[in-house]
Amino acid sequence: MTPLAYILKSPGLEPPIRRVLAVDAGSRCIRLLLLENRFGKLRLLKQDAVDLQEEGLVSAAELMVHLQTTLADWGRPPLALALPQQIVVSQIVDLPPVPDAEARQLIEAETVKLSGLSESAMVYDFTRVTTATESRQSFWVTFCQEGEIQSRIAQLGFEDQDFREITTAANALLTAWHAAQPAKRDAVLVHAGAQSTTLVVIRNGVAVFASSFPMAGDFFTRAIARLRKGTTEAAEALKHSTNLLSGGQALAGFAEIVDGWAAELKRQLSEWRGHPSEAAGSLTSGTVIATGGAFEQPGLLDYLAARAGLKFQRWPTDHALDAVVPAMGFEIALGAALQALGLGPQPASLLPANRRAAWKKRLGRQRLEFANAVMLGACLLALTIGLWQRFASIHRKQAMANKVQAGLEVVQANIALTSDLLNGYDVLRPLFEHQQTTVDVLQSLALLQPARSNRALWFVLVADQRTYFAQPPAATNRPAITVTETELTVRSRDTTNASPARPGLIAELCIPEDEDAARSTLSQVVNSLKKAPVFVRVDELSKDLRRSLADPKVLVPERHFALALDFTNTEFHAGSSAKRFRLPPPGRLPTNLAPNP
Repeated sequence: MTPLAYILKSPGLEPPIRRVLAVDAGSRCIRLLLLENRFGKLRLLKQDAVDLQEEGLVSAAELMVHLQTTLADWGRPPLALALPQQIVVSQIVDLPPVPDAEARQLIEAETVKLSGLSESAMVYDFTRVTTATESRQSFWVTFCQEGEIQSRIAQLGFEDQDFREITTAANALLTAWHAAQPAKRDAVLVHAGAQSTTLVVIRNGVAVFASSFPMAGDFFTRAIARLRKGTTEAAEALKHSTNLLSGGQALAGFAEIVDGWAAELKRQLSEWRGHPSEAAGSLTSGTVIATGGAFEQPGLLDYLAARAGLKFQRWPTDHALDAVVPAMGFEIALGAALQALGLGPQPASLLPANRRAAWKKRLGRQRLEFANAVMLGACLLALTIGLWQRFASIHRKQAMANKVQAGLEVVQANIALTSDLLNGYDVLRPLFEHQQTTVDVLQSLALLQPARSNRALWFVLVADQRTYFAQPPAATNRPAITVTETELTVRSRDTTNASPARPGLIAELCIPEDEDAARSTLSQVVNSLKKAPVFVRVDELSKDLRRSLADPKVLVPERHFALALDFTNTEFHAGSSAKRFRLPPPGRLPTNLAPNP
């Protein structure tokens, strides 16, 4: 017995572009499918069906020559061979929870028991699967005699070829089904070829049963030839062109032949462990997929649905990728290619030990070639980047020198233009300032009107600060007062300016209430005016800055207050424009002196 590596073999690092040629060799037709994995994207490159009778490939030598020519034309990629299910055993084996090493020994012993007393070397593989069995761990075990595998390879003349994968028809069908319908978790796949019918039972996305029986297309052809007492060639042509099961051209006795095939299919399904024979109907009541050339016979699917209760559906292609949708009949070849590329959900690899070693040797050579190619590409890329950086540095330096020269000229021109712009703006700025002041005054008057609503107060004076402070200070013999922090700020401002006037208004008002109530009302007026965006500061004017402009007849002593209402500075006020259009100091010329609009 030839044991393989445990569970799924990891391919390791492989080139990003991989190709595999899948071979599905039947008794009447050999199907070839070339699949490519280019940076994780699958692409179906070629597919071809070699009809042995139409091509006249009767002898084994003629077949070998034809296949060798085809392989040479397709670039001799590594092969993936799908073995007929009748020479393979695939079965679920349940084991108690044990370590992986002990599980391997138990599976090897189970394989010996299932294979019987044959002295031939066995090739087997197994992979862990998830089933509904509690307190058990299940494995999908597949094994075959090594002599059978070598015999199939010799029949095709592939002894000197490199094999990437050898799998079974059932596993290939399972892999192709997952690629076509990944969401369908339960199905029965039935593939009827020329000599045998292969079936796979899938439950919860896992293949739980696989079998094959020697009744398929050739079985129907021989029955037709016997019933009509003609040749098999005529019977084959009649089978593909005429409905022999119903209608006026129905062939007497042929329906019983089809019933026998259906009964055998149900019997095979009833052998699935854990399902008695009476449950065979429930097994076929769900999704039953038909594939293979035998189902191309006219009227066969309708007859099986009506008489045998087998409602077959065609192989789906609506959810499969357009790049990997093969022609009808290439499902097994596609599944073998997908498993060879590592995309099988439940792989079963039956590569003999010598061919596995040969493939590892070729894979190692490919890795070395790929690593050399990557290293060479990296060197070329590094050299290209170095040269590009060198030329880019030279170009940047030259461009920088030209830019500095041009920048000096632009700076001088910008300085002249900026000076002209500032001079022109200074001519118009007073007009804009007066216009802005007029707008602010109108808004202030509109705000002062609601400020006295519902309050016991009246305004005795509203004047702009420039006119107000132009008058002489009021004479007073009042004692010294405590200077608040705000007043201190105002006084410090006044010491640095010739006049305490700022853009704004002075509003004097009288509040004929007691001292506490008057102060409270004054605070409410100040707070309401502070909310207006037209004022940057609203505060009580200190008594030493007051002017005697109001009529004494309308004043209430000790209840007379003055408020300084400073307008928010704009671009039109003196000082703000100077900051925006400040000329650079000598010796520090920026590259861009364009003023802000």
